[in-house]
Order: sequence, then structure tokens, then C-alpha cells
Amino acid sequence: MMERVCGEVACRVAENPHEEVSPLSETEQFVYLTHSAYHRERGIAGILTKPYSLRFATLKERLVNESTYALPLHKLVLLVHGHRSHKNSNFQPHLAERLSQEGYYVLRIDFRGLGDSEDCSNPAVGRTIEQDVEDILTVYEFASSEACVELVGHTLTLDTIVAHSRGVLSMFEFALRHPVRNLVNCCGRFEATGWLERVMRTYPNFSADKGISCVALRHGERREIWLPEPEVLSVATAEIDRYANIDAQTWVVSIYGTADAVIPLTAAGNFANMFRARHTLELVVGADHNFYGLPGDKNRMELPTKKDRVCYHSVLASKVVLHLRSKNQVKQFHRLTRTIEVPNHPGVLTPRWPLPHDFSRISNFRDLGGYMTASGRRVRHGILYRCANPVDVTPEALQYMKDVLQVAQVFDLRATREAAEAGIVTGIPVCSLPFNKNMSMSPEEVARHYQDIFISTYNIPSAYEGILENSADSIERFFRAIVEGTVCRGRAAVFHCAVGKDRTGILAMLVLGLLGVDADTIAREYELTTIGITTEKKIYDLLAVSSSKFYDIMGPAGRTVAREYQLTQAKMRDNVLASPYEAMRVFIDRFLAIYGSFAAYFESKLGLQPGDIKLIRSQLLE
Repeated sequence: MMERVCGEVACRVAENPHEEVSPLSETEQFVYLTHSAYHRERGIAGILTKPYSLRFATLKERLVNESTYALPLHKLVLLVHGHRSHKNSNFQPHLAERLSQEGYYVLRIDFRGLGDSEDCSNPAVGRTIEQDVEDILTVYEFASSEACVELVGHTLTLDTIVAHSRGVLSMFEFALRHPVRNLVNCCGRFEATGWLERVMRTYPNFSADKGISCVALRHGERREIWLPEPEVLSVATAEIDRYANIDAQTWVVSIYGTADAVIPLTAAGNFANMFRARHTLELVVGADHNFYGLPGDKNRMELPTKKDRVCYHSVLASKVVLHLRSKNQVKQFHRLTRTIEVPNHPGVLTPRWPLPHDFSRISNFRDLGGYMTASGRRVRHGILYRCANPVDVTPEALQYMKDVLQVAQVFDLRATREAAEAGIVTGIPVCSLPFNKNMSMSPEEVARHYQDIFISTYNIPSAYEGILENSADSIERFFRAIVEGTVCRGRAAVFHCAVGKDRTGILAMLVLGLLGVDADTIAREYELTTIGITTEKKIYDLLAVSSSKFYDIMGPAGRTVAREYQLTQAKMRDNVLASPYEAMRVFIDRFLAIYGSFAAYFESKLGLQPGDIKLIRSQLLE
């Protein structure tokens, strides 16, 4: 894990120095990022591409166009270039545009010594891999800084790095020290010594001259630059075998052209073998190292061309976009977190989903443990479980729950009338903790509540704010149970609502947030409900019967609103059942804007003392 370097990150928006040659779109900004620990002058230059949907002035316009241009995400994708290259090289501008249409913020940078960035920190050493890592760290720290809030309105998570050629080594080196969810390796070298061999063949006087002279883009002009020997050797001596130790929850995508004459295609297979079950290999047939076709190739796919060569950049971009779409990302997180490592027992794993629906007849049952926290400790597994209503639990699963999982208490977050109508699990102690003050909403409140969520999942955070405000007493009682030892090791607890999504999701957010789990992980854990509720047949049957009444539920203007927002019954049903990553991220942002921190909420709103919070953490962390 990379320690946060003592220093500040600043961001300056500047005029595009190359507007006549490479004009920016209306959602792009030319920026300089500086880290006080690394940069002496202007810092690293970059182009930030904001989500395309921000072009629409109103939320209504964004929602109407959502099927084409996704709503903005709290996720940042960093694009990094290779040897003698720059931020506008090869596929980077096209990929940035495509990802912005998917709701991502995208930053493509010039490493120091190239493009519009400042010079290398030590010209005698040049652009080393370590210097590249510092530049990537600058972007990482920018994403969580006030400078980012000032620029885009909120913090971001460095979700993905897409690197080309030499930049792949810098990307992997950074990921060894700080986990990144997705790493995209475009034509990366697996045998580092191959780089030195290539240099020696191309520049036979390299050893005698202690470096090489070559041409690269610098401040808008092709200039001769000097690459000193240490720069070349920093690449040639990279210990690539260490990359197998990159965080186990990182997914790697490798994309190679089958006509690459720079990197042998065996590199693709070697990386696939290195990362195994957390790796995807993609080949672009006919593409060279820069994802162009060879001279004279036929354009069978009718792709764009450049200098009479087929341009495969759109093919590469489509592969990256598909991987980063939300449906694939939640499946990926589910796959990478389906087991939890047992501390102090190497190789021993416990299931995150210990009660499959086929066995238990409980949907969405999962362990909240195993996630890393800011302190470096992990959330203790086997103490807190979340799920949908467990009323239909099989006798065998109930016995397993009590004997093996050691569940001694169930907390029911539903209103008492709702619980009585839908059924309450028996055979195990149940504590009723009704959220939302156990109130039934008026017809007008029901219409307003559902109208907002029917329209868009973007309105879920507002609904959660109301639930949180009206549930403080029940939330306090839940955490008091932990303080008093009712819930502890050997006395696990389950908490649930109807399908284990909204009220359960809010309580899970408070648990994980207080323990120091980052917002990105909390939102991904919340999104797992997308998979967990697929077996909840009752709710699907209920919504199928009720779908014809959706317009009425929305109130007198229901059909008019549906037409304005182009809503179908299927779309409204999907919105009600959805648990999207972004809904939880926005909710956490609003929560922190009000309370400042999770601990402050527990003290000011719930009345817990610092000693209580310390005790909760000691019980739930390992």
C-alpha cells in the first residue's frame, strides 16, 4: 500500500496552447497538476474530458438522453502514454471521448519530460519509471483532493488506468503500491530486457554515449531530446515478476494487436498466465503496436483510415468501454470478492455468500467482512450479515445459520405493519428496528417518493436522506447492541428489510463508513444487491402485477410525467429495483457534506461517545 506523500496537489486550468491544431471539445479542459513534493514548475499537463451528459443544461435533458449518454460517475480513468509519446497520441483522444459518453471523467497526461509537462526532475537521470509513478500518484491524490472538488464539484476515485507500451510498466509499478480497480495493458512488454536489446540494435553507440538522442513532441513541436542511460536502464531492469503481487481485487485487461512488430505476442499470453482468473485477454486482429493496420491491408470492417492505413482505435475503445460498463463491473467485483481470506490462516477462505438461495431460500445474504479500511485493518468477517427478508428460510439453512455462522440475533428494519403482512422469520430471536419512524406515508408522499425513483435512480439519494433522518432511534439501538456486546464474535447478527437494498443498504453504509472503508468500496458493496435480489421472486411477481398501476402510484400527473421522461413500465420497474454504484456515492457525498465525517454523525446524531465508537471498531475490525 502506498503511503500518502506529504505534499499538496494543485490544479490550474489553462488555455489550450494548441487550440489551432488540436481544439478541445466543450467538455474538455486543459489542466496542469502540480504536487509540491515532486514538481518545481508547471507540473504535469493534461486534458480532462468530463462526462458527455454534462453538455445538457438540466437534469431532465440528461435523463431523457441517458440511454445514449450515461449520467456522470464518481470514477476517473487515467490514460498514460508510452516511449517518446504524449497525451494526444494514438487512441487516447478517441478513447477519452467514448468513455465520457459512458459517464466517466477521463484524464490523459504528459509524463514529465514530454509533451507540455515540465522537465524531468533530474535531466541527468531522465524519465525513469519511478518518476512516472510520481506523476500517476499526483493524479491519484488529485482525485481525492479539494482541488478536484473545486474543478468538478466532488471528489473522484481513480477507477481505471489505461496504459500503452512503456507506460504499462509505470502503471503496474504504481498498482503494486496502491490498488486500482481496473488496469488496461495495451501492448505492454513482458520481458523488460527486450527494451534494452531494441535500444542497442537501434542505437549501437548507446553504451559509449551513455544515452541516445531521439525526436519527440515537446510543447507543440517535434524536437530532439536526450534520453540518458539511467532512463533506459530503469525500463530494462523492471522486475516484472513482482506484478503478480498486485492487489487481488484488481482486474487486468490486456489488449494486443496481432501485427505488433515491437512487442512479441507472447507477452499477451505471459500476462494472462500471470494474472489468471482476474485477467481478460483481447486481440485486435491486424493491428500493429499503435493499433493501425499494415500498409496495403484491406479495410474489411470499413473503419476510419489514417495515411492509407486502417485505424483500429475504435475497436480498442469498444473493448475498453464494454469492460467498464456497470453490468460488467458489478459482476467483476462479485467475482473478486466472493471469498474472504481468513486472517492468520494463509490459503484459508470463507464464502462471502454463505447461504445460496437454492439451499436457504434467502436472497441477497452476504457477509459484510473482509474489506480493507483506511487504517490498514480489515472489517471482521463472520459478525454482520445482510440479506432480504429471511421468512422463507429452510430448516437446514436456519440450523446452519445458528450453528455454523453463529447468528444469535436478527434485526428487522421494516415497519411493524409491513413485517406482519410479509412475514417474520421464526426460530431465532428477532429485534424490530423499524426505519423511517415506523410511519406510513400519506398518498401524496407515496406519489412523490415513487415518482422521483420511477423517473431515475439519480433520485435515490434524496429518498435515502429522508430515511436516514427519520431512522436515528433505530440506528442508535443497532449500534448500542454492538457496544453492549449483544453482537460480537461468537454472537453474529443479521440485518434486513424487504429485499435487503434500501434500508439495509443505508445501515451497511454506516457500518462500513464508521470502520474506515472507502466510499468506492461501500458503493460497490451496495451494488452487489443487483446480483443478490435476482432470486427474490416475490418482489418481481409483485411488481409485474403492479406495473400497470405505476402511473397511478405517481399521482394524477403520472402519465404526463412518464411521457415527458420517456418512461416505460419496464424502465420504472428497473429503477425501483436498482442499486447503482452512483446512487450510493452521491448519498455518501451528501452525508459527509452535512455531518463532516461518520464519527461526527455517530456523536452528534446518535449520541454515541468516542469510547463507544472505539469499542465498535475494536469489535468489528481485525
